Amino acid sequence: MKTVRELSRLTGISVRTLHYYDQIGLLSPTARTEAGYRLYDDKALETLQQILFFREFDIPLKEIKKVLTHSERRDYDKF
Repeated sequence: MKTVRELSRLTGISVRTLHYYDQIGLLSPTARTEAGYRLYDDKALETLQQILFFREFDIPLKEIKKVLTHSERRDYDKF
């Protein structure tokens, strides 16, 4: 598990942006510590990499959220 600061350093995305992604429901933390700190696992890191890929093409966050939500539903349907 990585803290929001570690994820920020790893990806170059600011802590504030990661907080914003959580606020809008685009990238939620995997867990939170008792003190409320956000923690992210490898799956969350993969999701962030997808978000960054779409952002390279100037795709709006609202559209990225739709794509990721649709993708998650499709993966769930496989089970």
